This record gives sequence, C-alpha cells and structure tokens, in this order.
Amino acid sequence: MDLHGLELQTGWEAYRKATQGCYDKKRSNLKVITGQGEMQKEFLSWVENDPFAVEAKNIDNNKGAWQVKIKKHDKPKNKPPKNSKKDGGPDLDILFTKFKKMGT
Repeated sequence: MDLHGLELQTGWEAYRKATQGCYDKKRSNLKVITGQGEMQKEFLSWVENDPFAVEAKNIDNNKGAWQVKIKKHDKPKNKPPKNSKKDGGPDLDILFTKFKKMGT
C-alpha cells in the first residue's frame, strides 16, 4: 500500500485498516510505502501500537518502504474431537459397536 503523500492521521487510519484487513484475510505480510518524510520517522511506532502487526523491516535498504509481518490467527482451543457428536458429547454408537463385537 502506498501512504506516500498522505497526512499522518490519514496515513495511520489507512495503515490500520489495511493491517486489520490482512489479519482478517489471514495474510502474513503487507508492503507499505511511506516515503522518507515524517511518516517514515513515525512508522515503527505505528507498528508497535498496532495489535495486528508483529514487526516491520525495511525493504532492500529503502528507508521509505516496509515489509510488515501480520499477526497469525490463534488456533481455536477446546476443539471437539473428530469422533464427537454435534452436541459435544462422545459418539456412543462407536462404543456400542466395539463392545458388541467384543461380546460375540
């Protein structure tokens, strides 16, 4: 995304919208062009204050171009096992079948 030439507040808002969009779409990186003015000087503090960004590095030693690493989605906790029913309980049909085979 190219922020070069935007005012600082407008640039910050566009940057935050873009990083959240990347996070929502599960993209891992975002290239940002700030130019070499005030925005470039403040950019690392933007990244530090962005809940969706992990880090930023200059691209090819260009002080006005950045590669921003986007935070990964957390894996869901308490994921039900594959053999559980939709109500969250165990699939008793599988157990009954196993015990029936053992009893014969």
